[in-house]
Amino acid sequence: MRRGLTLLAALLALALAAPAAGAADGSSSPVATTTAGKVRGAVSDGVRAFKGMPYAAPPTGERRFLPPQAAQRWPGVRDATKFGAACMQPRAEIVPQGTAISEDCLTANVWTTGTASGRDSRPVMVFIHGGGFMEGTAAEPIYDGADLARKGVVVVTLQYRFGPFGYLDLSSLGEQYATSANNGLLDQIAGLRWVRDNIAAFGGDPRNVTLFGESAGAISISAVLGSPQADGLYRRVILESGTAANVSDREQAGKVSRAYLELAGASTAGELQKLSAERLRQATDELYDSEFSDTAFGPVVDGRVLPEHPMKRLASADGPEVPTVITTTRDEARYWIQEVSEVERMPEVLYRTWLANLVGKAHVDAAIAAYRHNRPELTEAQVGMALVGDVAFRAPSIRTAEILARRGVPVWMGLFATPSPKDGGTYGAPHAIDLGFVFGNFSADPDFYGTGTWRNRLSGQVQDIWTTFAKTGTPGRADWKQYDLTDRPTLVIDKRTTVKDDPFGNERKVFSALPYDGTKPTLQDLTPLTYPGTPWRDPRVIVALIGPVWTTVIVVGFLAVLAGACIGIRHLLKRRRTARATTAAA
Repeated sequence: MRRGLTLLAALLALALAAPAAGAADGSSSPVATTTAGKVRGAVSDGVRAFKGMPYAAPPTGERRFLPPQAAQRWPGVRDATKFGAACMQPRAEIVPQGTAISEDCLTANVWTTGTASGRDSRPVMVFIHGGGFMEGTAAEPIYDGADLARKGVVVVTLQYRFGPFGYLDLSSLGEQYATSANNGLLDQIAGLRWVRDNIAAFGGDPRNVTLFGESAGAISISAVLGSPQADGLYRRVILESGTAANVSDREQAGKVSRAYLELAGASTAGELQKLSAERLRQATDELYDSEFSDTAFGPVVDGRVLPEHPMKRLASADGPEVPTVITTTRDEARYWIQEVSEVERMPEVLYRTWLANLVGKAHVDAAIAAYRHNRPELTEAQVGMALVGDVAFRAPSIRTAEILARRGVPVWMGLFATPSPKDGGTYGAPHAIDLGFVFGNFSADPDFYGTGTWRNRLSGQVQDIWTTFAKTGTPGRADWKQYDLTDRPTLVIDKRTTVKDDPFGNERKVFSALPYDGTKPTLQDLTPLTYPGTPWRDPRVIVALIGPVWTTVIVVGFLAVLAGACIGIRHLLKRRRTARATTAAA
């Protein structure tokens, strides 16, 4: 009996010890040890997932609007089977049902098939999600890293502050807020430090970290490349539909800050600190409805976190030299049809003034002709969206690739041309179409991605490229050469992937003179929606905004009123004539 008890005790001790070492036994409750304490995750189909792990202290109370601080230690084993709260944001349409929204949101999530034994240290891929620096969460189903982790990498997703909580410039209100215009960026850098210090506990190699992100996530990574504070925390990067073109300057950030403080009803840091998170969110809604729109917040060249515009640092001799993959989509701007359906009706007059500001009035017709040459079937509105998508995404991406290629930095260029079947294909190959193929999570948005065996096959190819790049520093395709300014080889990702030299080169040349270094175009020049010279009062634009149905109703109503007025006038004139005749007869 004593021997049986001794054996039972030994087995119990082994069961308790194994998870603490990284749960190499594959149990359903793996435990890993981080610098702040132990966390217990879960296993599904061979992938260990740890979610909602704090990588910094809650930025609440006195820590609001301040740089991230070290995560607070916790006793025992912390549950890490659920995502943390989404960061404060004005809208909740994309936040999964049941997910809280809170200022306490600085958490990391990890998916891994590796162990903490040190024998199979795997490349790490850290993803920064998008959302226009307005909204979003790492808990969105599309960002689940399990499928990608099965390719032999450790996947990490990070949450970060955005809106006024992450990018409100309060430097004029006190030295402690000197970096408040980039707190969201500092959150991401703090997350990278957490990865450096903790990822080995999940089977990852802290010396081999690839940063990848989409939209605002890619813009963030472009800013990380521009910040010396992040040097050494990553080894390679993948930019998907986002560059430093969207980085703001101190002057613009100051205008946003003054407008926001007025809307919030605060003039001092103390007054702002006393406001509830909900009140701050209401003021944010009002700000987004102003002329600043969705360009209100984002990374700022503040002289501290970002000493200069990231494009200038990338072009300098001492800039980052990490291998880089850059991708965009064929029809970036059509994504926003989902949010602003009126853009499908916009006439050419809407974007001509904006386009003239970018390429010169004398070149507007040639620019439009270049886009019509490749796709003559496009409507006026679709030509405008093609121009906008390239100005905001593809042109600055190409400029980034050119800058790196000139310095001899390994860089590869890709173009997603895979169409979305949603609403009969009206979106073309829109912004964000790449996400499903990178993560392999088409079921997260079946209307947007559709079904078909080719999608799964193509997703496998994209994941192989992304993970091979993370493992080796090259995409692993012999036919996909590094980008250069002569041949400009580009991987076109459609139902089948092919490498083409300078695809749509005539369109590329339209914006080849724009430097995207913070001078031109400015943040407000990127789209007609934010360009101050857009002719919103033009009757053709007004009719397009109202729409054909309401235009008909208004015109018919106007004609009815006019007809009624005419009948009334005729009746009045008849009465007057009758009265005059009666008077004359008398």
